Amino acid sequence: MPVSKICTLACLFATVLISNVSAFSTQKPSAATVTSTSVKSKSPMFESLKFDKNPQFDILEKSQRYIESQTNVETFNEDWYSKDYVLRGPVIGPINRADLAATRSGLGVRAAFPDLKIETFGFTIDPENPYRCFYFQRWRGTNSNDLDNYGTVYPATGNQMETPVSCFSIVWNPEGKIVYQQVGAVVDRLEGNTEGKSAVFGALHTAGMKIPATPGDKVFAFIQRLGHLSGKMGRSWSREKEIPEWWISKSRGADATDVWE
Repeated sequence: MPVSKICTLACLFATVLISNVSAFSTQKPSAATVTSTSVKSKSPMFESLKFDKNPQFDILEKSQRYIESQTNVETFNEDWYSKDYVLRGPVIGPINRADLAATRSGLGVRAAFPDLKIETFGFTIDPENPYRCFYFQRWRGTNSNDLDNYGTVYPATGNQMETPVSCFSIVWNPEGKIVYQQVGAVVDRLEGNTEGKSAVFGALHTAGMKIPATPGDKVFAFIQRLGHLSGKMGRSWSREKEIPEWWISKSRGADATDVWE
């Protein structure tokens, strides 16, 4: 697979993660857990995302409304997002909103999986950050149509997909805008039939595109950087000068995770 194609797929992983919601369950934090906001995060970046620790709106309810609104990846409402928004996944990001908006089309997953069903459930508030809401997704579908990925056509396999459950989270700012999204962290890689790949990577795997994307994989991280140099088909993370200043992590794409003392 061309280097630029792999880089683009890693970047576009984020563009259809939160759509076609089919099921919801909510869980408010118990009285025993809401007192842990006094715990200080080792990462100063995540400590800063707690803001004043006192949101003036219902984070759980607003997060559920946001996910319910994501029914069509071509019509995202940009009003949901802060100007200093960042998205990060296991091997993609940090990506700003403008870069995501520029890479919405061309992946071909929805056309290739016309019966795609995304089950979203388990909404709960982070007991250490009242501005952060976690939730889970499981994807199912059948690769009954060809996958047309930026002009490269992969014949339909006819295979059914069941991804492992993956965890997502949203951080809101005090103004009620999404400032950070974390996407696609696999809960149990042994679940499903996509060899531990979740969401878009699980769909691409089912369609015959076996992408070796693992956090900390130096080879894949190098491939991502080569893809950026080619400059042909998208980015795995935003250009340094276009990443919001609050994002101080040095990890990019599949790089190893920062270690905070």
